[in-house]
Amino acid sequence: MRPGALTTLKKSHIKKMFPARDKSSYKGQNGKVLIVGGSIEYYGAPMLSALGSLYSGADLVYLYVPESNFDVTRSLYPDFIVRKFPGQYLTHQGVREILEFSTKCDAILIGPGMYDREVTVRAILELIESLQIPTVLDSTAIEVLKLVKEVPLSQPIVVCPHQNEFENLTHREIKDRKNIEELIKFVRTIATEMKLNILLKSPTDIIASPSGDIALNKTGNPGLTVGGSGDVLAGVITSMIAQGCKPYEACQVAAFLVGSTGDFLYKQKDFSYSATDLALEIPFSIRQILQ
Repeated sequence: MRPGALTTLKKSHIKKMFPARDKSSYKGQNGKVLIVGGSIEYYGAPMLSALGSLYSGADLVYLYVPESNFDVTRSLYPDFIVRKFPGQYLTHQGVREILEFSTKCDAILIGPGMYDREVTVRAILELIESLQIPTVLDSTAIEVLKLVKEVPLSQPIVVCPHQNEFENLTHREIKDRKNIEELIKFVRTIATEMKLNILLKSPTDIIASPSGDIALNKTGNPGLTVGGSGDVLAGVITSMIAQGCKPYEACQVAAFLVGSTGDFLYKQKDFSYSATDLALEIPFSIRQILQ
């Protein structure tokens, strides 16, 4: 693919990019995901991300959550391995242990359910600037990139904002949100300037690489506006990276997969499906794509 290429995603593209699984592999070889998130206000978001990671094929899913969320998170699914950092939200106190543990994992997601307190923003910045594994940023963690002094960072970075979050990151207003050509130009500019992989969540998702490649995803429907669907998507992106996809490919696979799952749920439930429904249905969409 030439630099700056534009592709509209199809099932055939995703099938080729989907991570292959060695039949002789053992536990942990097919992705170890670390999710850092949660706060006293929002305990559910990191769990939805974890469901997205688990049901898109990651072998092991670890969660680091505030001690105030620890019991409820640990009680949801026996499949998750849950650890805690002190207090009701992330501060500097929790960073060192998370950094040490991250060396055991293949990819990390930071942000779901985090609240934008100044101490948390500073703790996220410390994490981002110290990590050595591919890093996916969602929610509050996206805006923290504004504080990074030098790019590119040592590890690949993925952000998956909706349009309001993208404006907050860039300090630029999207004048016409329905003009796909203008959106593509805008996203490509930011991706190349900030050296990011970007998945801009829109009616047509726009995915950009640091070199300026663009992919458009047209799967999905308005039911995906339900709270928590973005957390599931972030978990799927992180899972795909952990399983061996390059970050730009992981964004394409995740966007198409989550959108296709939403389309399947629409046929069953109209727009009345939840983020949990979305996560639990992902394996069936994977089967349809890989057939």
